[in-house]
Amino acid sequence: MNDDAPARRPAQEPADPFARKLFLVVDSVPEMQRALAMTLSSFGVDKVEFASKAGDALAKMSRFEFDVVLCDYDLGNGYDGLYLFEEVKERNLVKQSCVFMIVTGERRSQRVISAAELAPDDYLLKPFTGEVLSQRLAKAIRRRAAFRLVDEAILKHEYLAAIETCTRKIRERGEFTLDFMKLKGSLSLKIGDYDTARVLYSEVLALKNVPWAKMGLAKALSGLKAYQEARLLFEDVLADNDRVMEAYDWLARLHRLSHDLPQAQSVLKTAADLSPVVIRRQQQLAEVAMMNKDLGVAAQASRQVLDIAKYTWHRHPTHYATLARVQLAQGEAGAAARTLASLRRDYRYNELGEWMADVVDSQLQTASGNHARAASLLEGAHERLGVMTASPDPGSRMEFARACYAQKRNDLGDATLCDLVRNHHDDEALLGSLGDLFEEVGRGEIGRDLIASNVQSVVDLNNRAVRDAQGGDFEGAIERFARALEDMPDNVQVMLNLANATVAYVHHAGWHESHMRRAAELLRRVREVAPANNKFQKILQSWRVLTEKSGKPHWGL
Repeated sequence: MNDDAPARRPAQEPADPFARKLFLVVDSVPEMQRALAMTLSSFGVDKVEFASKAGDALAKMSRFEFDVVLCDYDLGNGYDGLYLFEEVKERNLVKQSCVFMIVTGERRSQRVISAAELAPDDYLLKPFTGEVLSQRLAKAIRRRAAFRLVDEAILKHEYLAAIETCTRKIRERGEFTLDFMKLKGSLSLKIGDYDTARVLYSEVLALKNVPWAKMGLAKALSGLKAYQEARLLFEDVLADNDRVMEAYDWLARLHRLSHDLPQAQSVLKTAADLSPVVIRRQQQLAEVAMMNKDLGVAAQASRQVLDIAKYTWHRHPTHYATLARVQLAQGEAGAAARTLASLRRDYRYNELGEWMADVVDSQLQTASGNHARAASLLEGAHERLGVMTASPDPGSRMEFARACYAQKRNDLGDATLCDLVRNHHDDEALLGSLGDLFEEVGRGEIGRDLIASNVQSVVDLNNRAVRDAQGGDFEGAIERFARALEDMPDNVQVMLNLANATVAYVHHAGWHESHMRRAAELLRRVREVAPANNKFQKILQSWRVLTEKSGKPHWGL
């Protein structure tokens, strides 16, 4: 089939379940592509596209609407089919009904795939016959049909509705009961309902000792802050199968929480050596190695991040900034200057990229003793910070704060980080990273006090507004939350509290067009940045009830 194949097909399907379905075969070996195409043609498949590497597969999935993807596990250069599947799901490149199946020649790989929390529809161990493949595909297609209602809810980020559907399907004890249990556990973890997840995974393990349930239970225990129990479970998973890469990441996270940074680095290094192309893991390794003053490992991991991400959608200016910072710490100003030049070249005419380049340049000038030039660059970056089209992400702001501290602009650095705390006061992972940054620049005790006081100020403000609402003063609560949002425009909790107060007001006093319009816009913003937020999920349900009760279903989100 050529590249001009139509991306859309008629909705009506013939009796043959494979006729008219568009397949994508991803395999780095041309002979295997041809062999698989022949196997597919033996049971009626005649529309097949091919990709030899991950990049080609991603490009084709962006262009065509595939019904089935058959992907080899080993895609070369450390890139595996499971990682491709995760990226496809993260980028939403295939429709919900698409079947994604991984083909592998190694039983070891088969165990990795079966343990994954975000797992493909199925996997096949080579060699296999056309009959076996057609049977497995038919079952996967039936499974996709059974999950249609759940998939639709997930696509709209309505996770509580999806969980309710899973619960109903589990009670029916049908063909895919265990699959629905797995999905319910995953969704419960996603929205932070760790108690429900813990109970469910425990029930699964009482029935069957499956790795994904053990992983899920360990994650639930981590969420419940039962760190020691969680650590033992993750170690147990790796004792059974040392290729369950996600378990390494979680173990490293737990070691960081207990301030055992050398052990966190050791775990991440082991995982990165086994599977080197996962960007998030390399980023964590670089960060922890830097904190351990292991500049060699930090530099290697930072270069890996940049190399992996440079031609993908993961690419970000902070990748260059991190590498340049490590190079400066190594005393390699020339290498840092080359990294800065790459940043300027790759992000020319990009607002965030050009801003970050000036921040990095200010750090380079500071290290080179050009203090006047460094101060000028930093001041320029500061002036642009408040007027950029899109607000820089936390990682970018943290790089700016580092540049401030390097030039003894502690007031500006503190103000930048305090702003991050106030806008993300309930993000424990980010608060931990901010605490690490304060330690890095020699302001650990001051930083801890700043974080605690700013978190408390936001909590107190929220509590006062909640008391207004509980006392029936919904207008007062709305006004207080609106003022808070002006001060903290990126605070998800404040957005949700304002939306919630609006819902309560309308239930009590009747429809208010401008209040509801603002609340709808805030909920859309939260859906963009934090769709799995538990409170957001509950407000979505309240919103639906309210708009239907008010006779305004067109206001549904």
